Amino acid sequence: MGQDLLFQYYLIVFLDVLGQRESLRKIQILPSKENEKEEFIKLVKESLGKIDLIRGIFQSYFATSNSHTPNSRLVPPEHRDEFIASQKVEHYLYSFSDAVIMAIPLMSTDENCTAMNGVHSAFIATSGLGLMALSAKIPIRAGLDVGIATQIDDKEVYGPALEKAVYLEAQLAEYPRFLAGNELINYLMWVENQTPRTRLGLIAKNMAELCRKMIIQDTDGRFMIDFLGARLKEDAGDSINIDVVISAWDFVISQYQKYMTEGNEKLSSRYFRLMRYFQSRKSIWGIN
Repeated sequence: MGQDLLFQYYLIVFLDVLGQRESLRKIQILPSKENEKEEFIKLVKESLGKIDLIRGIFQSYFATSNSHTPNSRLVPPEHRDEFIASQKVEHYLYSFSDAVIMAIPLMSTDENCTAMNGVHSAFIATSGLGLMALSAKIPIRAGLDVGIATQIDDKEVYGPALEKAVYLEAQLAEYPRFLAGNELINYLMWVENQTPRTRLGLIAKNMAELCRKMIIQDTDGRFMIDFLGARLKEDAGDSINIDVVISAWDFVISQYQKYMTEGNEKLSSRYFRLMRYFQSRKSIWGIN
C-alpha cells in the first residue's frame, strides 16, 4: 500500500460548523409517540439542515469554478495555451459529519502557478462560505495550513497537514474566524521570493503576494484570513454582495446581545471579538 501512496505538500482547509454538539445532545431517543416524532424531526432538520446548506454552498462554488472556461479571445493566438494553463486549478473537496475539508496539492511543474491558483481559490471560497454561513445564522470556524499528506482515495487526504489544520480550528480559533498556520505563511513567502523563469512563475509570485495580503494579525497575535478586507472584496467580485455582509453583521450583533443577556461570558466575549472585527471593516463595504 505504501508504495502506491504519493506524499506531497498540501494546503488543507478544515471548516467546522459550530453548535452541532448542542443540537445533537437534544436527540436522546427514537420517537414512539406522535408528539415525540414532531420534535425529533424538528431537531434533525435543525442539525442536518445546517450541514446540508454548508456543503451545498461549498460544492456550488467549486462546481461553478470548475465549469468556468477562461476567455482567451483577446489573447494573441501564440499565447493562448499559456494563458489557459495560467488559470488551471487543482483541488479536492470532501466532507464528513459537521466538517468540510478542502485540499490543495502544492506539487506542480509550472513554477507553482497551479498551486497558487488553488490557494487563492481556497481563500476566496473560505471567506465567501464564512460570510454566507453567518448570514444564514450558521457560525463556522476554520484552520488553514500547509503540511505533508497523501490521498487515500479519490478525494480524501490523510497526514500531518490535516492534523495541523484541525488543531488550528479546534484549539486556537475560538470564535468564528479562519486561522492561517505558520507553514502556510512560510509557503506564501517562499513562492513570493522565488525567481521566476517563465510567465507562469511570475503569475505565481504575484498571486502569492496577493494571498499574503489577505492574511492579517488578529488582536491576540494569531494570523487569520481577512475575510472582510479590501483585497478579498476586490478579488471576490460579485460572488459576495453587500446584502450577505449586512445579514452576517446583524447575526453577529444578535449573538453578542443574546449571550450577554444570558450571562455567558465565554461566548459573549468571542462574539465581541468578531463584532469588533466587523466594525473595523464596515467602511470597506459601505456599511454605516
